[in-house]
This record gives sequence, C-alpha cells and structure tokens, in this order.
Amino acid sequence: MHPILRLCGFVTLFAVLAQAKPACPNTLAFYNPNLRTTCYNATWFILPVPKSSVQAVVPYPLITPPFSDKTLFPTGFPANTHPVYVSIGYQNDIRMKSLQIPALLGANIYVPYTDRLRDGKTPFNYAVQNYIGGVDGKDLEAGVPAAVATLTGTTVLVGFFAPNNDAYAPIASNPSEFSAQVKQVIVPNPLSGPSVRPSAIDLDFITAASASSALYTERTFRVFLNQAQILTNLLCQRNTYYFNETFAEPRLRSGNATLYPPLAGSVPKELGGRYVRQGGLSASAEMLGSMPEGCREAAANVDPAAVM
Repeated sequence: MHPILRLCGFVTLFAVLAQAKPACPNTLAFYNPNLRTTCYNATWFILPVPKSSVQAVVPYPLITPPFSDKTLFPTGFPANTHPVYVSIGYQNDIRMKSLQIPALLGANIYVPYTDRLRDGKTPFNYAVQNYIGGVDGKDLEAGVPAAVATLTGTTVLVGFFAPNNDAYAPIASNPSEFSAQVKQVIVPNPLSGPSVRPSAIDLDFITAASASSALYTERTFRVFLNQAQILTNLLCQRNTYYFNETFAEPRLRSGNATLYPPLAGSVPKELGGRYVRQGGLSASAEMLGSMPEGCREAAANVDPAAVM
C-alpha cells in the first residue's frame, strides 16, 4: 500500500477514491480527425430563474420547455421561471486535426430553449458565459484557446478553477459532498504578483438519494446539452455529447449553485444569486464539436442518438 494511505488510513483512502476521474479517454478523435473532440468529465446543474430575468440577457425569444414531459421534468418546474444550466468540468485530450491540448478546465452558463429561428418550436442554446482555464493553476495556458474560440463565434473568458486538476473535489463525508468553483481571471498572477479574479460559479453537491428523488433525469441533461449553440457570428454549432461509454458513470446530484453578479463576481446581474436544493448530473461525456453552419441546418442535424 502507498505510504500516504498507510499513514492517513481509511478516511484519506475514502477521500482519494471519492474524487472525480478526470482523464477519461477521447474515443471520437480517431473517427473524426478534422473535428474538435474531447472527453468532458463535468457536473451540470439546472437552475430555475425568473423568465423575465432570463429574457433580459437573451436577445431572442424564449420557448416554453415541455414541463409536462415527465421524462424530462419528473417533478415539474417552478412557475414563471425558465431553466438555465451551468457546468464545471475537466476536458481531457482535446484534439482537432494536428492540434492537440492535453487538458483544460471548462465552465459554462447556458440558456436552453432559445428561439433563434423565431419559429416558436426549435430550441437552441444561448451562451451567457464560457470559461476555460489551464490545469494546475496555469491560467495563461488558456489564453490562446480562449482568444481563438472568441474569434470563431464563442466568447470565452479565462478562468481559475478549484480544484485546478480535477472535475470536482470531495469536501465532506457521510454523506459524500463535493465542490467545484470557477473565477474569471482579469489580471493574471503568473508568478507572485497581485491578481484580479472575481468569482463566477460555485457548485456544492451530493449524490441524489435515488433516481426517483432526483429533480431531473439523465435524459433531461442529454436534451439540454445537445441543442445547437448560437454563435456570435450569425451561425450556429452542434456540440454533441455522448454518454454511452462504459466510463460515463452518470450520477444524479442534489445541491447548491451560486452565480456571482457584478461587484461580487462576473455573472450578469439578472442571473446572479444562490440557488439551493437544485438538481444536477455528474458524468463523463464524449464531445464532438461540428463546424459552424447555418442555424436551421445545425438544428436539423442534431444527432437523435445523443438525446435518447
């Protein structure tokens, strides 16, 4: 046995085993060498936000989600609210053509069921905020990928993550409790100087007692994540998430999410706040990023196998 485990005993062993497993393999790159692929080990949470507040940050109409569909909303959804989902996670083995990045940390705030086509029925994801960060606190390693993504239609900010080498970290036992956080890096601190890092997202969660007690199903997240994304250049893009590998290990979660508004943080004030006893999912997903295309085409080409 490793000497650290012998010294610290069962409690430390439990904590080590309870941590996320960041290095899930990228199984899509071989079959899609010209597209962006990665394995994303992340935690997603769905938050009910007043519809008027969501509409204030989205420049398109909103579509009312199918709240009566029990395969998506088994317990319904709070009245006069619209879902916003957030994520924090670890992207492993990012590849596109000859380019390869070993790993980055990522976080997002998205509004699903956005009516990009203004037809009242075709849902899209609208990106409110995106953050990426270097592993082990190396903020500057995310600068170039963030700039490239922004130039191609997805505004991305550099973030500092905790933990900075994993998807989430254990913070308590009985029950097992986990945490993940991201801050926006405005002034980096590559050595020992001052830095400016306003908070963005905090997640604090446990595993749901049972599937029947969870606020959402695994399918809820597949449907949300696989809606085509609206870009800033009048095009759209499919980021397809597949949860069908044996290492996906999905776990429905229950917990709290905090979005920090200006002055306290870097999230739009309309969405800022602490959302308690919300529903989430932790899992490893294979992600395939398609090339930008027309929004009508992007919506029509969503892979139905990814949402089943």
